[in-house]
Amino acid sequence: YGAVGIHPDDADKMTQETLDEIRRLSHMDKMVAIGEIGLDYYWHKEEEEHQIQQKMFRAQLDIAREEKLPFMIHSREAAEDTLNIVREYMQGGMYGGIIHCFSYSREIAAEYLKMGLYLGIGGVVTFKNAKKLKETVQYAPLSQLVLETDCPYMSPEPNRGKRNSSLNLPYVAQAIAELKEITAEEVIDVTRQNAEKLLGIHQ
Repeated sequence: YGAVGIHPDDADKMTQETLDEIRRLSHMDKMVAIGEIGLDYYWHKEEEEHQIQQKMFRAQLDIAREEKLPFMIHSREAAEDTLNIVREYMQGGMYGGIIHCFSYSREIAAEYLKMGLYLGIGGVVTFKNAKKLKETVQYAPLSQLVLETDCPYMSPEPNRGKRNSSLNLPYVAQAIAELKEITAEEVIDVTRQNAEKLLGIHQ
């Protein structure tokens, strides 16, 4: 299964032809989402860059709405702007989504959860210093979490610093299980169902 979209790092290279191609690819068999799209202000500090990213973020959310597909959101050092844009679009006619590699506060998580969105949890949850994310995982209902890798980055302990892959997902599931005081099997079962439901995957 696939998702199609342009990462905010490349927003300045996007044209109408790019958007047309995203739309075309979204019709392919087993294409289940628009993403990874969003905002990334970590490397892009200028207001002009932010405006370009926001414009292309909105354009891709428009495609998600029109094609009746969920979205996958990347947000780095852009918490307020991302939340405001997503909130605006979720007022009507969207088909759900995942906040990929969620890294903000429990308070921001609460806003996304209220909108019925899912939080993507990856290897960072296994890090000793990931206090904020651990608090968010404890707070969020399991019914609104999905597992992810962010391959090749953010490998969980004990493989931190090495290339990540889906082979590491059991470590993420175990960390979530410990935080929620349930079994890893339950985490795996529920998060799989969450992903299948959101993405329309029927095994």
